[in-house]
Amino acid sequence: MDFIPYKINEALENVFIQIPVELFDNELYGNLNSDSILLYGLLLSRLSLSLKNKWADKDGNIFLIYSRKEAQKMLKLSDKPITKAFRKLKEAKLIYEVRSGFKKNNIIYVGKINHISTEKTMNRIMSDSKNGENPIQESEIVRRNYNEKKYNNYSNNSSCSKNNSCNFEQRVYAPGELDKLYCNFENLKEGE
Repeated sequence: MDFIPYKINEALENVFIQIPVELFDNELYGNLNSDSILLYGLLLSRLSLSLKNKWADKDGNIFLIYSRKEAQKMLKLSDKPITKAFRKLKEAKLIYEVRSGFKKNNIIYVGKINHISTEKTMNRIMSDSKNGENPIQESEIVRRNYNEKKYNNYSNNSSCSKNNSCNFEQRVYAPGELDKLYCNFENLKEGE
């Protein structure tokens, strides 16, 4: 089989399954394995089909009908890993299943993620900082600066001693310059 790269006009032709990154970071979901995380992403993608079919209960909760066999085929897993993945998602309260009857597929409700509060996330980021300012600026070591010599030599540690300690230069950023690096920067500007 030959390697065939994408052409410029073909780069956006695939459909992707989105997996929330918070499933990897949030301690509430620490017991989920990769199979259950991938299954959750697959179930989320199937919600669009449920919308198209207008599968919703009387309370307006959207559900899907998806068999274990379909999940096995799609994720290329056997019966036991799929059963375990569904069980782990139930334990994490990310899915809820309603039995439909003998030899019928269960109705599956996909639950929302319980997000980590922004306050916890901000405290974690700010604890990385020495003085409460932007941790990226303070922790980024760019290059070694030798005061006596006007060049940078990364391999020469002989001039770094207890008496003649080496210091490091850091990039200096203007206030607000790093804000545009955050993915929701535009949304934050509009919401202020």
